Amino acid sequence: MVEKIGNPGDPALPLFPLFSSYEGMVAREVEGLTDAQLDWTSPRWGWSEWSIRNNISHVASHLFRWYILRWGDQIFPEGIPFRDEVDYLAALPHRQLDKEQWWEIDVVLGKLGEALQMTRDILSKETVGSLNAKTLTTEGSSFYDQISDRYPGTLTLDPDNPSIQTMTLEGCFHHSEGELVTHLYNVQRLKRAQGLAAKVELPPIGYWTLDTWDRSEP
Repeated sequence: MVEKIGNPGDPALPLFPLFSSYEGMVAREVEGLTDAQLDWTSPRWGWSEWSIRNNISHVASHLFRWYILRWGDQIFPEGIPFRDEVDYLAALPHRQLDKEQWWEIDVVLGKLGEALQMTRDILSKETVGSLNAKTLTTEGSSFYDQISDRYPGTLTLDPDNPSIQTMTLEGCFHHSEGELVTHLYNVQRLKRAQGLAAKVELPPIGYWTLDTWDRSEP
């Protein structure tokens, strides 16, 4: 369990340093890779069914999808950004950037950079208190419930209907950082499967740190 840090009036951005460092971490891992290496997949492992490019495209899409489509009305009262592009950015049901518009790795990295800047802009306007005051209620199981106990108070279940879950904005950012690190872990495994060395050290946060997570290696 991670203890809550900060007072309600403290700025939120310093609580999530990953959103400032992640773009550089990804850039280091993909530097010098060929298209064949970026697009390599294998049926041998579940984590190798998506390529390196797929994983990076997914995390960019994840940020746009959650903070614009799901939280947009609450966190962008002045107007939702990327309105004309959002359907292509979310790219449901594949949960990746639209491949017809963003495929070259430099272009995908550019969109990831825009998505990360968006999250930093959001966090720069929030406080510790406001992150916990804003909530989103959904019906159905949540992936976040696998790690939410590490961040007390960020996910609650309706006592009369446990399938109805309420997540705080803080919880959503923990979910996102967990997604980003876990998919970068997959990028590193995809590199190792091709005989390539990983370059960055991953912080011990996210879904890949669960005891139940598939951490098989090539």
